[in-house]
Amino acid sequence: MKSMSKYATVQSGFTLIEIAIVLLVVAILLGYSVAMLPVQKELKQYNHANDEMNSIIEHLIAFAQVNGRLPCPDDDADALFDGLEDRSGLNACDGYFGYLPAKTLGIDGKYSAEGLLIDPWGTEYGYAVSEGDASSDGENDMVTANEIRDEGIANVVDVLLSPPDLFLCTDSTVNANHTDCTTVTGGVEAVANVAAVVVSLGKDFEIPATSNIQAENIDDFLAGTNDKVFILSPRRDDYDDIVKWVSTNLLFSKMIEAGQLP
Repeated sequence: MKSMSKYATVQSGFTLIEIAIVLLVVAILLGYSVAMLPVQKELKQYNHANDEMNSIIEHLIAFAQVNGRLPCPDDDADALFDGLEDRSGLNACDGYFGYLPAKTLGIDGKYSAEGLLIDPWGTEYGYAVSEGDASSDGENDMVTANEIRDEGIANVVDVLLSPPDLFLCTDSTVNANHTDCTTVTGGVEAVANVAAVVVSLGKDFEIPATSNIQAENIDDFLAGTNDKVFILSPRRDDYDDIVKWVSTNLLFSKMIEAGQLP
């Protein structure tokens, strides 16, 4: 019988210490994954809202290409929010701020019980359209069907020289009826020639808003003030709104493509 080697063969397997280390690593990774779930969910929500709002802008431009005008907001002038635009005759809107007339635009998405298109956080999309009248003929440029085309090239020039009355600014004070960025403390014009604005209040949609910069984007919709200013800012601790807009330059070029402008 052969004698056993003086070097005993070590049986394969894990020691308690090795098992404990593996379990610790797994616990850390699992904890990190669980902690990241809210962040990943929030990022997914913002991406969804951004994509949906880009689609909304496309629908607004397509509406203008077909109808020669932008739609009016769904406001509370008729004491009813239903996702349909509220017009005051042929040349004006009941109001120039309110909620997105998503049903008028034919947008597919998630709607509230009232019939308003809502963002991923369950808040209605705000919408404002310029009530500017560059030619002072009593017919608002952006919402009167074929107004710009009927006036001819000269009115296009008038509108470009006398821009719409909506402004995207970089900062804000609160509770003021701002008419442009110069009336906003510290405000600088971020975008010029804005024909319409669409707003999502983001994840932090507390009402009343928790900061001046956020309050600026909802004061029209809540208080009915004559405030033409919206805030465009990178996301930060006191601001998480998403703001999209239709510029007159883009709008006119798309209307030319559709034959709505000469």
